Amino acid sequence: MPVQNKKYKYCLFFLLTVLIVSKLFSQNKTLKTFNYPEGLKWKNPEWENPGIFDINKEKPRAHFYIYKTSKDAVISESWEKSPYYKSLNGKWHFFYAKDVKSRPTKFFKNDYDFSNWDLIDVPSNWELKGYGIPFYTNIKYMFPANPPFIPHEINNNGSFIKLFSIPPDWSKKDIYLHFGGVSGAMYVWLNGNEIGYNEGSKTPVEFNITDYLVEGENKLSIQIMRWSDASYMEDQDFWRLSGIERDVYLFAQNKISVNDFKVKSDLVNEYKDGEFELEVKIFNNTSRVKSRKITIRLLDNGNEVYKIEKQNQLKVGMNSLSFKKLVKDVKHWNAETPNLYDLIIELEGKENQVINSRIGFRNLKIENSQFIVNGRSILMKGVNLHDHHERDGHVVSKDLLLKDLQLMKKNNINSIRCSHYPKNPFFYKMCDKYGFYVIDEANIETHGMGTTYDVENDKEKKSIHPGYLKEWEQMHLDRTIRMYERDKNFPSIVIWSLGNEAGNGENFFKTYNWIKDNDNTRPVQYEDAKEYSNTDIFSPMYHTIEEMKRYAEKNPDRPLILCEYAHAMGNSVGNLQDYWDLIESYDVLQGGFIWDWVDQGILTSNDLGQPYWAYGGDLGGENFQNDLNFCNNGLVNPDRSSHPSLKEVKKVYQNIKFKLPNIETKEILISNNFDFKNLNEFYFIWELLNDGCRISEGTINKIDVKPHESKKVKINIPEIIRDGETYLNIYAKRKNNDMLVPKDYTVAYEQFYLGGHVKSKLNKIYKSKIKVFENDKSIDVKGESFKISFNKKNGELQEINYGTQNILLGGVKANFWRSPIDNDYGYNMSSILNVWKKASKNQILKTLKVKNYQEQGVEIKSKYLVLDIDGLIEITYNISSNGKINVTTRLTEISSSLPMMPKFGTNFIINKRYDNVKWYGRGPHENYQDRKTSSLVGIYESKVSELYYPYIRPQENGNRTDTRWLTLTDSKGDGIIIETEKTFEFSAHHQRNEDFDGGNIKYRKQSNDLKRPIMHTTDIIERPLININIDYKQMGVGGDNSWGQKPHKKYQIKADNYSFSYSISPYKSDF
Repeated sequence: MPVQNKKYKYCLFFLLTVLIVSKLFSQNKTLKTFNYPEGLKWKNPEWENPGIFDINKEKPRAHFYIYKTSKDAVISESWEKSPYYKSLNGKWHFFYAKDVKSRPTKFFKNDYDFSNWDLIDVPSNWELKGYGIPFYTNIKYMFPANPPFIPHEINNNGSFIKLFSIPPDWSKKDIYLHFGGVSGAMYVWLNGNEIGYNEGSKTPVEFNITDYLVEGENKLSIQIMRWSDASYMEDQDFWRLSGIERDVYLFAQNKISVNDFKVKSDLVNEYKDGEFELEVKIFNNTSRVKSRKITIRLLDNGNEVYKIEKQNQLKVGMNSLSFKKLVKDVKHWNAETPNLYDLIIELEGKENQVINSRIGFRNLKIENSQFIVNGRSILMKGVNLHDHHERDGHVVSKDLLLKDLQLMKKNNINSIRCSHYPKNPFFYKMCDKYGFYVIDEANIETHGMGTTYDVENDKEKKSIHPGYLKEWEQMHLDRTIRMYERDKNFPSIVIWSLGNEAGNGENFFKTYNWIKDNDNTRPVQYEDAKEYSNTDIFSPMYHTIEEMKRYAEKNPDRPLILCEYAHAMGNSVGNLQDYWDLIESYDVLQGGFIWDWVDQGILTSNDLGQPYWAYGGDLGGENFQNDLNFCNNGLVNPDRSSHPSLKEVKKVYQNIKFKLPNIETKEILISNNFDFKNLNEFYFIWELLNDGCRISEGTINKIDVKPHESKKVKINIPEIIRDGETYLNIYAKRKNNDMLVPKDYTVAYEQFYLGGHVKSKLNKIYKSKIKVFENDKSIDVKGESFKISFNKKNGELQEINYGTQNILLGGVKANFWRSPIDNDYGYNMSSILNVWKKASKNQILKTLKVKNYQEQGVEIKSKYLVLDIDGLIEITYNISSNGKINVTTRLTEISSSLPMMPKFGTNFIINKRYDNVKWYGRGPHENYQDRKTSSLVGIYESKVSELYYPYIRPQENGNRTDTRWLTLTDSKGDGIIIETEKTFEFSAHHQRNEDFDGGNIKYRKQSNDLKRPIMHTTDIIERPLININIDYKQMGVGGDNSWGQKPHKKYQIKADNYSFSYSISPYKSDF
């Protein structure tokens, strides 16, 4: 009998244990099911029903992580440091199917054999791991536009399996599965059980999986459909990629836990004090009322400024607690001085739960038709930011983001628009910390179905447009609400955006009203709302300067902030200074966001292993809808090396301005255009240059100028030298490190012309007789130390020999053409200006005349008939006795009815040995007449190869303006010097001009009658030559947009008669 009792007790203990474990891990909670057939055919899937965009996912809540102690909460910034989280990132089992019928249908079952599946990294985009084709398209969908339907035969999909176990100390907690972002329509199973479904790629989804866990190994299975009805809502201008793009992890919460919280941290009492309000939601997931203490603390760099402890009786279900405090003399948050406080929320329990949220006190409002931050009307010096990594696509790391933000800070960018979807939470945390104004934008764009202008007067288009249809209303609301709920506590978010280019139907009035009802601290904007009532800010894209001026002068009731402008595609961002001259002239104009920050090129290589950045139509996409290189609109390359245009942005966006009212008083007016920062954080260096050489310099160490104030500062410059050209440069530098901007970094600068004219570099004049020899083929001009020869057949200069060898490989030709830049293709330059391309090629020699003036020199005059423009070109060479060649190019008999000229100048080619370049003009970086504000006049040196800028799609590049003289020399310092009495523009490359010319249109396929188009940097080869362009002028690059706008009129070159002169002379190292 005792033995039997013992056996009975053991059996009873075992049964109770099983029941407890079963209770903990498989309560068989009833969930909504989804329509997933185990057969190949799939009728009425969720991903073709706009009324179903989620199943069983948790309600959205604020972003936060839970820790065990206050210390951990304060010092930790990520979930990896907390014992309540378990990462599921890493290798997952993966199966790719090209269409719906090819997908595995029973893979989620526990007995399914997946041992032969591949492994894939999570997070990642599967197209960049070798599965399927990455597509780039701007507006047009990759499938027939018939919402909400998707052709099943093209719907690629990926199936994933991850095995994991639960930490033993999680057994009495609620356990959730978190996906930070999944591109595609996702089905989720756990241990063979249906868990849930989700659409919406850029906000997190969480499932409570407590009841479906088992002891030991668990099997998580998901299947992602590449396209869905949600794809109609995610028609952004980016690569169309699929997969698990952000972190996946499990997290555990106590049965009584903080579920959500909302912070209001405003400014009151004339912005002196902080109004702190906190609402905390606590979920009691037990069967009875529980008593718990909650502690709220507010820390300023570890110093406690507020603390309250409160014992609470928590009912079953959700409980809401409120706290309020006036914080005296609070530190403000803004993009210049981003002061943050640690908000500590600690909930008592067997294991305490501690949350830290870094909050900032700031006040935002629209007042007097201006956007006001902390009482100041600010200027948003912004960029649009896509998630992009050159190898990993939409998977962006913290390190890469930090690199982005540092580059932005160093280039005076203070604002970021989240185009066109919410970012990873660490983005907002970094913007809070380092100081950026952020526009958070809902993941909504239905561009392919039409914008407001396309749809508002078209009933047929409205009848199928998601933005106007009731059945799509909840999907619009869900995306907006999820953005708001997750991001509501980040102080850097100063404006909410309802989406981008998605029409302005009733659904957007609903989303606008929802945000306004739930957040009275931030304004809301929407570009496609135009001037309708559902936007607090007029936020147009690509408004011209004239349109902005008209808006500013009509007494508007809302500020204008350009959500997109200065389309930075390829060689672009011209006339940026002109935009900002206007913006700074009207209070109601408050800046804008350049499109965009980073070129979305994908790093790949050609058959020779040479790397290049791919764009639309590459990587297998050549036979599919694509928009070529329209994804490359950035100020930086995919690896974050900068375009030359970024330097222009830095200069135009600078917050310290300089004026020189009167040089006689030797005073500089320094203006502080910061909104909140004093100039005592900077020191100033000035230098006086004569003909590009520094002759004096000084430092201003102490200066105190408050925001929006100016001060005259005396500088101890010597008397101005009247012999030569004099400039004064001044630079503002940081005294100390400022998080992302290091000590001694130049944040602003300016240059002032003080008078004079540049002296010639040639001081030695040789006088001797010149002999002229003629034969059937050439005219040879010889002096004591030179030979200069002309081809009698075409009238071209064919030899320049200054005593060693002929430096010339190609003679001087008049040139009116530049290789089209992306903006040029936008207005069809290759067609409407093609006459000038023909004129550059087709020049018929009419006469060639020689005059010998003995010691005074020789004149050779070549006259050409140019039938394409019905005009004449005359190139005159006046050769002096010292070998100096004065080249004068005249264009005559030109009709004013001809289109504008891309450029007016000359081109010639010299030996590659003369690859050391030195010039006195604007530099050091590439500049054009409408993008030269950032380029100071000075003396610069470079190799020819360094003058080339490799735009992802090859095009015109490397120009320098306002050049006084230019030398090209060999390793000994000998070569030639080119000078003018005024100024000229130049470029020098190891490529011919036509090497950068992509042809008349941006085409892809090779055909028998067309040369292979230039598409990538690997198509540009270095030739054994130096190609030189010496130009009177080249038209500006423009940049108002890349699909129709020409350079501004003042930066165009109208068809007319022109004359332009420069000289070529021998140059020795001892000159």
